[in-house]
Amino acid sequence: MMTTRRAFIATVLVAASAIVMSAQTRATEPATPPLTDTQWTLSEIEGKAPLEGRDLDLTFFEDGRFGTSAGCNRFMGEVEIEGDEITFPDKIAGTMMACPEGLAEQEEKLLSLLPEVTHYQIEPDALILLDSDGQALLRYSREVEKEGLVETSG
Repeated sequence: MMTTRRAFIATVLVAASAIVMSAQTRATEPATPPLTDTQWTLSEIEGKAPLEGRDLDLTFFEDGRFGTSAGCNRFMGEVEIEGDEITFPDKIAGTMMACPEGLAEQEEKLLSLLPEVTHYQIEPDALILLDSDGQALLRYSREVEKEGLVETSG
């Protein structure tokens, strides 16, 4: 009887240890940034609607990179996200196509604003990129599914 009791207590202690170790492992694993694997559509540049172009987007990938377009060329680079802080290091690669009038300036504006971004806010249907003073520099929207319907906001 004493052996059965000891075996039971040992089993309970082993199970409890496994639960504690599992909880500690999950608590110390880095959380996946909420922007990972998301795609957004450019809806405002410093409060103004962008010119129409193809692929007015911003995409965040699992490997810590992003891709974007302001309507003409495609750009890619690394992004650093920690909490609500976000930075776009200045090493950005892109295509070099000739852009229609206005889109080249829009592209230059977007690329000049990315290094100024320090924080972000996520709303149910929007991503807002902010500078160190909390001013909205860029606003992106995305489709949000609501009860079987897909809505686009911007």
